[in-house]
Amino acid sequence: MAPRDAGIVADLWRYPVKSFAGERVREIFVGPYGLQGDRRFAAVGADGSVLTARRTTSMLGFRARFPGSGRVDRPVVTAPDGTELPVDDPQLSRALSDALGQTATMAQSGAGVFDAAPVHIVTDRSLRMMDEWAGQELDVARFRPNIVVELGNDDDAFAEAGWVGRGIEIGQAVVRIVSPTERCVVTTIDPDTLDRDRAVLAELARRRDNLFGVYGQVVRPGWVRVGDPVRAHGRGGSS
Repeated sequence: MAPRDAGIVADLWRYPVKSFAGERVREIFVGPYGLQGDRRFAAVGADGSVLTARRTTSMLGFRARFPGSGRVDRPVVTAPDGTELPVDDPQLSRALSDALGQTATMAQSGAGVFDAAPVHIVTDRSLRMMDEWAGQELDVARFRPNIVVELGNDDDAFAEAGWVGRGIEIGQAVVRIVSPTERCVVTTIDPDTLDRDRAVLAELARRRDNLFGVYGQVVRPGWVRVGDPVRAHGRGGSS
């Protein structure tokens, strides 16, 4: 079956440090472990376990980005007080430990640190439907997607749920959609103020069984750019 035009890439995000705020990009290489530089670092506790914003939401007050040189080996982190520190600076670990009220250090993973799969996709119409349900315009950063797809005219909100089991061609890359995304408490946190609004997650639980967006595995690496076409293959198709 020939692939069907599903829309275009509207937005691209990567999060150099898991559970920290991330950065928008205009183009990025998508490889076997997801978007280049995505979630390659994580904060770990004294016992070596990965710390996440699900339990320590103040992590969202730290923002990570890669400097503009194009290298993705050493992100810079902006602390809540505005201080910018390299990810491997001991001062960052001290600042994070103070913010979390527990010992925290930074660790690196070449394969990335992901919850279910390396690529997380949402669509513009699903986001707008969430705005309607919540009675306010929600920042897309609440949902921490990697790729936001602007759907074509024939698709409704949550069309991405029908992509599970299919290959989705995104620019040069192909991503196989493996599961819907089960949402957590992070969706209740305003990414700018860190204020909590439990109604967001409550609406998702009531209307969508707590599912919003989809996870994918990369089956064909390639470059992806804002404005690139997105095409949905039939089940079993990947290229």
